Amino acid sequence: MRKMLGAAKMLGLMGLGMMGLAACSPGNTDDLLLACPRPGLLPDAVDLTRYRQGQAPELTSLEIDARLLGVQNGRCQRSRDNRGIAMQFSLLLSAERGPAGTPRSQNLPLVIAVTNSQGQILSRQQVEQTVSFPANTTTTRVTSEPVEIILPVSEAHRARDYRVVVGFLLTEQELAANRRRGPR
Repeated sequence: MRKMLGAAKMLGLMGLGMMGLAACSPGNTDDLLLACPRPGLLPDAVDLTRYRQGQAPELTSLEIDARLLGVQNGRCQRSRDNRGIAMQFSLLLSAERGPAGTPRSQNLPLVIAVTNSQGQILSRQQVEQTVSFPANTTTTRVTSEPVEIILPVSEAHRARDYRVVVGFLLTEQELAANRRRGPR
């Protein structure tokens, strides 16, 4: 009798173990939700320093100097069409208006890229973030409205297999200046 109880317990534990494995299988969307990739910042594109067009890059021609500080409030859920994972997150950034930055509001161009584990870009999305400077201030911090991207998932491609990176959309000159200057 004792052996039968032991065998029954073992079968019960094996059954629970198999249910646990089934919950983590690639076909289970809940596993895909739990494995939401964490978005990161693209090191060469976290700074945006813009000068008035056609003028030398110096303090008097500086329009705006902005910096991506981080990504927050990331979460994943099933997409509306149930074909993938909808990933939402907000961006935290700071900006300083330069002497040549005459408008109190400016749109900052951002790019969000989804790559595979080999670093190949699978999709790219451009968004703009408006920053406004109240009267008598030259600096501000902004948390963006939630940005949403869709990650296609299947048994071959799980959400955790993707990498999501964010940066400012820079000109070649701005990117070169960031690389020369290095991280701040």
